[in-house]
Parts: sequence; structure tokens; C-alpha cells
Amino acid sequence: MPKLLLLLQRNKGHIFLLSAILLTAPIIFLPSFRYSFPLGYAGMFTMIAEKITSSDFVLPMSIPHYGPGGIPLIYPPFAMYIFSVAMKLGAPMWAYLRLVPAIFSVISIIPLYYLTLELIESKSGSFIAVILIMTTPAVYYTHVWSAGIVRGLALALCLSGLLYYVRTIRSFSWQAFTFAGVLLGILLGTHWLYVLFAAIVGTACLVPEWKTNRVLISFCIMLLAFLVASPWLFIILERHGLSSLLVAYSSHRNVDFLQSAQGTLELIGENLNYVMDNWFITVLAIPGFILLLFRRKFHIPLAFIFVLFMGEASFYIEILAGMMAGAFCGVIFNYLSKKYTMKNMPPLRSVTITIGTLLLVVMIIASSAIGLRQIANYAPEIDSDSLEVAAFVKNNTDPEATYLFVGKINEAEWFPYLLDRTPVFSPWGSEWKGTYAEQSDILINLRGCELHKDWACMEKIQHTQQVSPSLLVVPNKRWLVQQIQSTNAWNRIFANNRYSVWVRRR
Repeated sequence: MPKLLLLLQRNKGHIFLLSAILLTAPIIFLPSFRYSFPLGYAGMFTMIAEKITSSDFVLPMSIPHYGPGGIPLIYPPFAMYIFSVAMKLGAPMWAYLRLVPAIFSVISIIPLYYLTLELIESKSGSFIAVILIMTTPAVYYTHVWSAGIVRGLALALCLSGLLYYVRTIRSFSWQAFTFAGVLLGILLGTHWLYVLFAAIVGTACLVPEWKTNRVLISFCIMLLAFLVASPWLFIILERHGLSSLLVAYSSHRNVDFLQSAQGTLELIGENLNYVMDNWFITVLAIPGFILLLFRRKFHIPLAFIFVLFMGEASFYIEILAGMMAGAFCGVIFNYLSKKYTMKNMPPLRSVTITIGTLLLVVMIIASSAIGLRQIANYAPEIDSDSLEVAAFVKNNTDPEATYLFVGKINEAEWFPYLLDRTPVFSPWGSEWKGTYAEQSDILINLRGCELHKDWACMEKIQHTQQVSPSLLVVPNKRWLVQQIQSTNAWNRIFANNRYSVWVRRR
């Protein structure tokens, strides 16, 4: 016990961070031990990692199946190289996909806390921000699910790079400067949407700190970041040219605001809805936004406004909303704690302060509870039946066969990797071909047909898109089996509890 007290005393300055980690880590790691398969999807990332391993760590020119039909390998590969090395050293693939996203997500809490502290100057507010952010479903499923092998690492790099960037422009040191440039450079080789977010937040942080020397420092950090990423960037530019990079950057609605005023307003409205879906965090974030403006801390409010124009702003905007909510709660808690410790306080004021404190605590808990209720229902997209159908297709069908998958969209992402066959529709990787929006809409429409139990609707989509798959991989449901059989165009060649496989009659 004395040793524990001594340890707590030594880490007194970090008690809020440690508390945030202790509270959120069990939530983050729960799925890793609850399920034998990972949450979400990471088929394309896994395929890239395996291709890197099989090529003795030489970056492949392309990967098959995704796109659909294969894509040039322009995707930033740093996280896949880590995955590849881990598999080469004997790490079990499924265990890696379950555990590593959670590890990266917990690591990202550290720079998230200190970056928030740097910008709002409140330890209690930073603690609350971490709790609110890490229990937000969009933040959770983006980074804790299996795709977190890339995105969880990207979040940790992004927040760490921004932390050292802010410290550098405020009080220059070569150590902070180097860390900022190197971390952001590695981020360039990990995930480009996080690079865009880092650029937006970095600009928003520079504007309130505007001085000529700070602009120069920011520019030098950017140069160092590009220098760190240059070996990979040179390879990509030499192989695929600049046009492929520009197509990918514009594919996720990141230039929608340039098309029309109406499109801009719709984009802003959609992005605001990510926050407003949770009214408790909205009620906390709005006064936080106003409070930061009054205190002339423009960094987070500016970043929030800029991010409204991002094409995929879901969790980015929720991170900033969580920071603003934390800023408000931190100020209120500090104020209430000072008032509460005053001597000779009138009973009515004491009761008012107590009620105010409890109300704020209830709102924080309610906001997190909304997210946790959704998080608790997350389950893996694939299971042993998925591996069984994949083994059958790989061993009993033509390697050149194309297939149509009917099912959940996240589930569908795994199957080009699991089947080692080419789908007729695939939004994953299609950003490198400039067809991301089109491919995404097709899968959404297919899913709608399935929910309406309408095979004819699915056939119409195939006809409209002029595709003719040789295989069907579909749910083994009576209504679908009966409707496919009634067409007399398909023979069923496999079925298990979850899936059935059909081959086109000749």
C-alpha cells in the first residue's frame, strides 16, 4: 500500500490521463477477448500485408480483386509493413487484427489528452474530452475495429504530430520540431485522410498564433514530413504518376464543397449531424465553442469550422466536438469546485452548486452511455461459416471467376481477400480508379434490394451496370434461394448455415 501511494504521488500530475486510460481501455479491449474474429473489415489491408510478405518486403505494383479487378498499390503502406513483419515473425493473423487496433487506440489516448490540454489548458476538461471522444461510436468503429491496424496507428501519429507541432510553434525546440516532422512524415505513409485532418487542424492552430517566424517553422515542419515520406512518395510518383494521387484525394467527397452552394450546405449539414445525433454532447459542445471564442482560444473552433467542409468528417468532427465539450466542462467544474470549498457559503448556493455539478456529470455519463449502448452491440462481420465458404470457392471454382456478393456492406469487404476471386462490385480501392462514389452507391442499392427481399431488383442492378458474374455468394435464406431457383439461371453448388454459392448455368 505505501508503494502504491508513493506511485500515485509521483504521477499526481498525470492522474487525469491515467484515469482516462483506466476507464476507456476495458471498453476498447473488450471485443478483442469477447470474440474469436475481429470486428469490422480489413480484407484489403490484410491482402496488402500478405503481398508485401510474399514479395520479401518489396512494395508490390498492384493488388488483385479489389477496385474491382485489381488496383495500383498507391495506398500508404507503413501500417501494412508493420502487419507484414508481425506475420513474418509468427504473429497469428486473426489475433493481430483483434488486438493491435485496440493497442493503437489506447496509445492514441495519450496524445489526444495532451493535445487537448495544450489547447484548452484544463486537465479535468481534457480528461472529460477523452472519455466523450473514445465512447463515440464513429471514433470507436473507425479505430478499434480491424481496420484500426491502419487507422488506429494513423490516429496516434496524427495527434502526436499535431501535439509537437503546436508546442513547436509556441515555443521552438529542436526536439519538438523533429518529433513533429518525423511523426507527420510517417503519417504521410500511413493514411492520407488523417494527413488532411492534420493539415486542417495545423492551419487552424497557426492562425491564432500568427507570426512570420511561426509560419516559417510550420513550413519547415511540412518539408521535414515530406522528406521523411520521400522514399515512398518517389516510388509511387515514378510508378503511377501524380494524377492517381489527386484522383484518390478527391474521391471521398473532399471537393464536393467546390461544386455548388447547395452541395456545400448539404455537406455541412451532414457533417453537423454526426455531432447532433447525440444531443448531450451537442449541448456541452456549443457552450464550449462560445467559451473558447470568448477566451480567445480560437484553435479548436476554427478547426471545427474547417472540418465541416471535409468529405468524410464523421469522427474528425466528433473529436473536435468532444474537445469543445471538455473545455466547457473543465471550466464549469473548476468554477464549481472553487465555490464549493468557500467557507460560510449560504445553504441555497451550496445546493445550487451541487445540483449544477450533478447535472453536468449526468450529461457526461448520458453522452457516453448513448455511445456505449451502440458499441456493446458490435459483433464480427465474419465467422467460421465465412471461412468455410471461402475454402470451398477457392478449391472448387475457376480462379478467373467473378462473383456477386449479397449481404452487409462491411461483410462484403472481406470476400475479395477470403475468396481470392474478383467481385463485380467493390468500392474498396476504387478511390484509386476514381469510381468510389459510384461503387459505394451500387452496394448500398444492392443492400436495399436484399432488405426488400427482391432478387429481381438485384438482377436489374447487374443489367444496368452491364456485369455478368459467374458465381453468386449470398445468404442462405429461403426467400432468396426460392427466387434465384425460379430464374433457372443458376445451380447451387454449396450451402452452410449462413451462405449459399451458385454457379451460372451454361
